[in-house]
Amino acid sequence: MLIRRLLVFLAFAVSPLICGAAPVDFAKEIRPLFSDNCFACHGPDSNKRKAGLRLDQKESAFGKAESGEIAIVPGDLEKSELLRRVTSTDKDEVMPPPKEHKTLKPEQIETLRRWIKEGANWTGHWAFQPVKEPAVPNM
Repeated sequence: MLIRRLLVFLAFAVSPLICGAAPVDFAKEIRPLFSDNCFACHGPDSNKRKAGLRLDQKESAFGKAESGEIAIVPGDLEKSELLRRVTSTDKDEVMPPPKEHKTLKPEQIETLRRWIKEGANWTGHWAFQPVKEPAVPNM
């Protein structure tokens, strides 16, 4: 029985390595990235919000900003203005702006790239999600 449990554990632990990386988890990887780096200018505070873009709301993040550009186009890296801005070398366009003294690490940009390419799956805050009972594994 112990060996069976160990094998099941190993199968789950190693499967992402064999099958490729697991999909990007919005709640665990993207929302914290936005919160730490973007919400100061693109969050809930309407007095500080820039470009009419809110990255804390799906409708705004996937809709047109004041510029007419769309920050996040699920599955389309070329049309996603957010990705263009975080990879820009132009100090007047790069996000977050240099005056905010925040920069995204290359691995954070890659996570954003993967998330958009995967379809930009957006989930609500965990506290507002229905409780689900986990499936019992077949043994």
